[in-house]
Amino acid sequence: MTPYRAIAFSGSLRDGSSNTALVRMAQRLAPPQLAVDIIDWLDQLPWMNPDLEPDPPAILQQWWTALRDADALIVGMPEYNWSPTPLAKNALDWATRPPDDRAIAGTAVAFLSAAGRGGGANAQANLTTILGYLGAHMVEEPPVRLSSVADRLRADGTTDDPEIEEAVRAKMEAVVEALRARDAAATDTAPEA
Repeated sequence: MTPYRAIAFSGSLRDGSSNTALVRMAQRLAPPQLAVDIIDWLDQLPWMNPDLEPDPPAILQQWWTALRDADALIVGMPEYNWSPTPLAKNALDWATRPPDDRAIAGTAVAFLSAAGRGGGANAQANLTTILGYLGAHMVEEPPVRLSSVADRLRADGTTDDPEIEEAVRAKMEAVVEALRARDAAATDTAPEA
């Protein structure tokens, strides 16, 4: 039995996206202790609007349930104009709702980016601060911020570049270590019977 479960999505809608490829690679290279399920329906979420929270549409309930059922969230994070993509930002904004019971609270979150010259550093930094403040366990190290790699990644998540595979494998191992540390901390703080 796999002790941990992650969900993953790409913040890109583009066919042949390098970030979608990274998510597929993460699924393939995840340690045996971590099962990774890729979800591809977050483009159906409504735009963030707190007015929808009292009676959330089914797709939003599905997103919140997926997050609450997962130990970790893996995001292929593109960067457009030094910012997260609208798709990723909208999904992650909804993940921080509702305020009294945030769906993402306690979830280990890891970003993988293939983006321009900066490798997605701006988008990652922005969301790392926000999500960490709102209760997610951010897995920042080792960073996966790849620049100009589109010609080295295939859409199916394979590559002939061992450095890319090693970076993604190390990130996925770090997710498992973060989850183990989370569980150990919870055990240490549990009241004695």
